[in-house]
Amino acid sequence: MSPDAPGAGTAPESVAAPRVAAPHDAAPHDAASHDAASRVAAWSVVLDDLEARVTRLERDGRPGVTGRADAGGTDPAWTAPTGLGPVPSVLTTRASSVLARQRAVLRSLVDDRAEVVQQLGAVRRVEASHEPGRPVYLDALG
Repeated sequence: MSPDAPGAGTAPESVAAPRVAAPHDAAPHDAASHDAASRVAAWSVVLDDLEARVTRLERDGRPGVTGRADAGGTDPAWTAPTGLGPVPSVLTTRASSVLARQRAVLRSLVDDRAEVVQQLGAVRRVEASHEPGRPVYLDALG
């Protein structure tokens, strides 16, 4: 049919044009899937932040150190998100991976701390053994 033919550009009466639902008249399952997608997106942001923090810890070995990216050179304290609900099932593997990495970094920090405490104790014992029982200098002019 040519564009100049009668009826061109209009749908025949027997075929209705598809109706696109406006957001206000969405079906209940659409609202639920939108809520689920919003939860996944919100949890993804949280997991992105946690992954970045644990990556810095793995790389630097020190909590809160980010070079000089901000004025203080440290990350702000992490606060748990509220109102997100449980972690969506599609993100549980990722969340478990982040948790495992955090636990590994924590074990490493605890081990490092124990080693530093042990070394500090040895240094203090050596310093204490070198303390003279009498004055080292004598004021001969005084």
